[in-house]
Amino acid sequence: VYDAGLFEYAAFTFGMNWGVFSPGSCAFLEANGIPSEPWNLNYPSIGVSELAGTQTVIRTVTSVASGKETFKAKVVAPPGYDVTVTPNSITLNPGDSATFEVTITNDGSGPVDEWRFGSLTWKASKYAVYSPIAVKGALFSAPAEIFGSGETGSASFDVQFGYTGSYTAGAHGLIPATITTATVVQDPDQEFDPDDGFSNAHTFNLSGVAFFRLAIPPEATEPDADLDVYVFDPNGDLVASSTAGGTEEVVDISLPADGTWTVYVHGWQTIGPDSTYDMYTWAVPLATGGNLVIDSAPTSATIGSVETITVSWTGATAGQWHLGAVSHTGDSGLMGLTLVNVDNR
Repeated sequence: VYDAGLFEYAAFTFGMNWGVFSPGSCAFLEANGIPSEPWNLNYPSIGVSELAGTQTVIRTVTSVASGKETFKAKVVAPPGYDVTVTPNSITLNPGDSATFEVTITNDGSGPVDEWRFGSLTWKASKYAVYSPIAVKGALFSAPAEIFGSGETGSASFDVQFGYTGSYTAGAHGLIPATITTATVVQDPDQEFDPDDGFSNAHTFNLSGVAFFRLAIPPEATEPDADLDVYVFDPNGDLVASSTAGGTEEVVDISLPADGTWTVYVHGWQTIGPDSTYDMYTWAVPLATGGNLVIDSAPTSATIGSVETITVSWTGATAGQWHLGAVSHTGDSGLMGLTLVNVDNR
């Protein structure tokens, strides 16, 4: 069997960025060796939704057999992928556990944005433990965000490619946060309604923006206050929200449509009749240029290869929180962004 309890599922929600648990809780789980990567949830099925090149998945299996058994791995690889299991043979007494790795590699024919399926079966004399494998190829894999500090600094990260062709890394920003200070009143019924007067509306006119972020960190309001955030697009549709317990709100919008966006800060639980807060916002431009520069990056992509990108910045003002991005552009156009978060507060 594959055991997964409360801690494992809590770490999974952290890896999915669902905002269910606080960063402190997530740090506790990581410190105790519980993986937060979604693909490493100790579940019988194995799924990788964005595979660019190679991905290794970790599982721990526990024997419920009545006696000592030796299990051998039998793999049916998804079409377009190679799958190796390490170790490929495990011997367990009743109640014993063993950890193994499953490495999935695009052999060059795994299609982008299409699922392919296979399986792993651990076979013993009287038992067979079956795990389905599902893989979807991706053009590239890179961190969603990297972090730094200092008025001048640099950082590096790796990018893995799931295609062969052209590649360009572009630098956007850095830009300092715009800070909006306001006071929101307590909502008696704690139900968000943009028209009931218990939420503050903030509007943002966005044009040519690659990435829009807003944040109300815990230190930006009173301790124990619980403020929530709701974001409406230029059409008036609710497209994002942040309603985590306490006040640790972050909403990210990639490639927002041009127009007027409305952000509501809701007084779900204020301290006394109202609470004052600071809301940080960034609109990282779609155009390249600024004080973030690409020092080194690949100029082409080869499927399965891993390359390093190095960026640096100057003039990131002390006492301010800055955000920028590295864009990843290939044959098909913009593939994604890696945010560069420089917090000099």
